[in-house]
Amino acid sequence: MNMRYLPPLFVVFSIFTNAFASDKLQQSDLHKLADLANQEKLPILLIVSQHHCPFCVRLKEEVIFPMQLSGDYQDKVIMAEILLDSTDTIRDLTGNLVQPDEIGRSYEVWVTPTLLFLDHTGREVHKRMLGVNTIEMYSYYLDESLKAALRAVQKGDKSYTPTRRDIQGDAPGYDQILY
Repeated sequence: MNMRYLPPLFVVFSIFTNAFASDKLQQSDLHKLADLANQEKLPILLIVSQHHCPFCVRLKEEVIFPMQLSGDYQDKVIMAEILLDSTDTIRDLTGNLVQPDEIGRSYEVWVTPTLLFLDHTGREVHKRMLGVNTIEMYSYYLDESLKAALRAVQKGDKSYTPTRRDIQGDAPGYDQILY
């Protein structure tokens, strides 16, 4: 095989695998995922993003899609994404049809990407991850958060309650947000 064809083949393979992972991530029925999370005793990683968010795209391409494709997290977490700027209605965790931005508002999401670690009822079980600071360390922090969320769900631990600081984070200008 001629080596000059390998880079284009790699690009095509990368686009195909990322598209496959993306399709599996997009959900229109979070209620089904909640039922599965309850049955399997797994946390839900809800990725709250937007179509036009370059940080969301980078996070998915460099961290989330490789996690999905590896198969290493299949029995540790249920991953789903909602796009706040989508106009398609989706079924929320309780079974109601809503706009995705309604879910974002209910969790007071103000920056994308925001990663929420939820139990099957939609209750946060671990501190959310806001934005992307350093992509190089993101996988490590996400992995640690997923381990903590899995422990909380499996033990039925309801001790975590998000604080205002957890919701707002410490990004510049967070204190100027109006609620």
